[in-house]
Amino acid sequence: MMETNTIDWEVNQLVKSRLFPDEKAVLRSALRALFQAQPEIRRRMITSAYSRGEISLGKAAEIMGSSQEEMKDILREEGVNIHLGPETVEGLMRDACQA
Repeated sequence: MMETNTIDWEVNQLVKSRLFPDEKAVLRSALRALFQAQPEIRRRMITSAYSRGEISLGKAAEIMGSSQEEMKDILREEGVNIHLGPETVEGLMRDACQA
């Protein structure tokens, strides 16, 4: 059995066994366990999304569970430039939609 098929089978079995209500619940639980076991992965995911402009500083702090000032420190530690505000109208609109 290929690895993808094994993963699909396992997820389906967890749902069929009524251990989880649906596939999304399995994924949420797996991600929660991953982030708890390896918090640096979550930190790098959030800082990477911020550095690509996909999330704002406020959203990064919210997801990280920190204040904006603490998030700035985390970003500096990761060597990520802190965005002081949107540079374009599109960026402003994207930030407004994410808020």
